[in-house]
Amino acid sequence: MIIRYLILFLCLYVNTVKAQQLDFCGEAVPMERDFVSYRLMDVIKGQLRHQNFLPLLKAKSEQYFPLIVPILKQYQIPEDFKYLPVVESGFTNATSPVGAQGVWQLMPGTAAELGLVVGDGYDERNHLLKATQAACVLLRKLYGQLQSWTLAAAAYNAGAGNISRNIRKQGSKDYYQLMLNNETAQYIYKIIAVKQLFESPELYLPGFGFNVFNKNATNASVFAGSTNPDNDLAFNTIRITVGKKRTKTPAQTYNARLHNSASFTDGQLVSVQLLDDLQADGVYISRNTNISGRGWLVSNRIYVDLGFGNTLVLCDNDGNKGVPLTQLKEGGAVKLIKGV
Repeated sequence: MIIRYLILFLCLYVNTVKAQQLDFCGEAVPMERDFVSYRLMDVIKGQLRHQNFLPLLKAKSEQYFPLIVPILKQYQIPEDFKYLPVVESGFTNATSPVGAQGVWQLMPGTAAELGLVVGDGYDERNHLLKATQAACVLLRKLYGQLQSWTLAAAAYNAGAGNISRNIRKQGSKDYYQLMLNNETAQYIYKIIAVKQLFESPELYLPGFGFNVFNKNATNASVFAGSTNPDNDLAFNTIRITVGKKRTKTPAQTYNARLHNSASFTDGQLVSVQLLDDLQADGVYISRNTNISGRGWLVSNRIYVDLGFGNTLVLCDNDGNKGVPLTQLKEGGAVKLIKGV
């Protein structure tokens, strides 16, 4: 069920991201190109196969980022490069089959040229701060040669010579257009994928919610982008029929209490306390747990995305989808209905 859910949502994501603007180091990722959006989707899907490991990797990264980011700033290197060692080594002092070592996976010859001590008894590639400084020197050099942080990151993987030769041969400085070896062709996508999963997990992981869709109009889906079929950026997503009551017996109903929010503004998080144990779409949450999602005001009712696709819907005590704005300000009993 969870795997089907992920595949369905990621297929939806391909169209959704076209309405967003992603960037790497301030350089736009051309998501309007189908090839780019589909390749990024495939890379993210690959990362999600290890979703049980992702929280641990994120927690580990949060221990290292405070040490790395100040050095990046010192060398005037964009902060997005903090994700490079996540992709390179997962912040382990691993040794690759070709001899690269440390969190930045520096080759012995490159490390020595950058001033690091590399020997059998002592290897400064395994010293986080020294290796980070060396990597920054290398990245500044690569940027100076290529004048693009995206190309500099690609050159970190493939070497400046290889990237420069492909630029001359193919007549393009656009990383996303260049034909490169498979590893380098996916390298930037992997970094962007990790960045997205770390910074916006609610877009990709079940249980976090899909809090990226904007309200379009009062007579349209609450969670929808452009509805113009002639617009290449149009996409369909979770649809909520405003004001419609249930027409059939729900699969399951959970009791909950809505926390009051007297100062609610459109798009703000809405919090609900579970009064029953909840199981929906493979996720189990015990009673008395608070869950939340973004609320959108349509026709004086608040509709809330709780992060379970369209399988679990916040309803008032009478079973109507959404809750009146007055109730949100006061709090009180509500229902979470599965299978509406």
